[in-house]
Amino acid sequence: MAERDGYVSPKEVELTIHARWARVMGQIIGFALVVVLLMPAFAQAADISDEAKVKFNSAVEFATAKKPDSAIAAYEAAISLAPDYLQAHINVGALYYDKGDMTQAAEHLNKAVSLDSNNVAALKSLGLVHFKADRYADAVAALNHHNALDKTDAGVWSTLGLAHKKLGDDAKALAAYEEAVRLDPKDYKTFYNIGNIHQEAKDFEDAIGAYSKAIAVNSGYIEAYYNKAISSHQLDQDACVPDYEAFIKAAQGKAKWKKQVDQASQIVKQIKEYLDSQGE
Repeated sequence: MAERDGYVSPKEVELTIHARWARVMGQIIGFALVVVLLMPAFAQAADISDEAKVKFNSAVEFATAKKPDSAIAAYEAAISLAPDYLQAHINVGALYYDKGDMTQAAEHLNKAVSLDSNNVAALKSLGLVHFKADRYADAVAALNHHNALDKTDAGVWSTLGLAHKKLGDDAKALAAYEEAVRLDPKDYKTFYNIGNIHQEAKDFEDAIGAYSKAIAVNSGYIEAYYNKAISSHQLDQDACVPDYEAFIKAAQGKAKWKKQVDQASQIVKQIKEYLDSQGE
């Protein structure tokens, strides 16, 4: 729709899409301890000494008790006794990831993959480590290998989409995101990411649809209300007021959103004044 005198141009609205990506990255964190607790010592029983298994089981107990440093020390002790202890490499790599030590995490997880190139837990963890370390092409390789073996993990598809996005391939990012939400229709952050891709491509109807799905899952997701209002403004200056008002209602009283709320309130006021002046 052509702009008319008296309207606030959508170009005047401060787009904050890219600033939101960092927050969404937080969805991939927190995976590590799940891996730790799912790897019991019975694995590789024929190849691992009893002493190494004792150290491994001690590490699992420490991890369960939320004592990651003690767990790491015990896993490292198990590995010193059994250098090819696959499960220990996976678990300690996950703990290093959780601590933010991507160098040690990658070292152990690469070792795990060298021991079993089709181990989906090792591949998933390695993909997350590469992503966290900004090695996006390596993350894509590890996660694609994982998906060739197991296509059912929504979180892997979502992280794969983030990695493709970082590499500038929006088409592959969108395909991965779509698979993630097919597997997990409650993944509102990935719906939000889908909306962002459509918004950046000026596919505003599809962007609105994706943001609406994010809001349907999480009615308090302010970022989705905000970007939905922006897309609505870009698409139809006559019909965007309800979306701005929904954003204002969701964000009202939130200090970090004050600027955007004030701006949206001014936009709504000006549009309503214009429509009233035209008898619409």
